[in-house]
This record gives sequence, structure tokens and C-alpha cells, in this order.
Amino acid sequence: MISKRLRELREENHLLQKDIAEYLNITTSAYGYYEQGKRNPDIETINKLADFFNVSTDYLLGRTNKKRNSNIDSNNKEIKYETYSKIEEFFTKKLINEGIIKENEPIPNDAIEKSFKYGMDAAIEVLKLEKKLDNMDFKDDKNRINKETDKL
Repeated sequence: MISKRLRELREENHLLQKDIAEYLNITTSAYGYYEQGKRNPDIETINKLADFFNVSTDYLLGRTNKKRNSNIDSNNKEIKYETYSKIEEFFTKKLINEGIIKENEPIPNDAIEKSFKYGMDAAIEVLKLEKKLDNMDFKDDKNRINKETDKL
């Protein structure tokens, strides 16, 4: 069952065997054996694969058809998995439109890393500016502006 699940998850995520093999730090053929059912991954590798695909180990092993054990994270906050797939879909469309990747091509790791790095840097700068504005003396002006925009 694990071989079938691994292949399905890889294809759903538009990845190559090579991509997952690199993540696991094994050869492509070694990973290919997992998908072919010729070899079974050890417990550590099963855990890594579950983390990589964001599924439960029970799902990988075929003990359940439910991909995730729960929608609650360790801080008891609800996780909205569908949001991540929407982000991925948006990001993929943007990369295709900009000519960075082609249709049905996986998102390159460096594109993901750069979007997180620079996106996070930009978000932090915006948050710092907002905090600076909050601490300035013209809070009354800001409140008035917010009230006016709320009317729109």
C-alpha cells in the first residue's frame, strides 16, 4: 500500500522521484524501489515522507484513508490545509504566467526558498512600518482615516 500512496502523493504534488530522493538524501533508484514496492522504507524514512507530504504515517501505510490525523496542531489551533493548496495553486499560476515554469512542471525548490525569504523580509518590513505608525503621535489622524475608509 505504501508504494501506491507514495506515487499518488508525488504525482498530486507534481514532483519527480528525483525531488523526493534529494529530500531523503538517497538515490533516485532507491526511492523508485519504494514506489515499485521492491523495498519498504524504514520507520525514520516513513516519518520523513509523512512530514514531506503533510500526511499521517497511518495514511502512508494504508491503515486509514484519511490523510491527516486531525485538523488541530500542537497549539490546539485549527489548521486550514486547503489554504496551503490554494497558495500553491496561486504560486504555480503566477510562475507559469511569468514564464518561470511550464504547465505541469513542479515548482523549483529555489523558487520556494526565495519566495519565503523575500516574502518574509517584505512582510517584516511592512509590519515594522505599521508598528512605527502605531507609535507615532498622529493616532487620532489614523483612527479618523480608518473610520472614513470603513464607510466606503
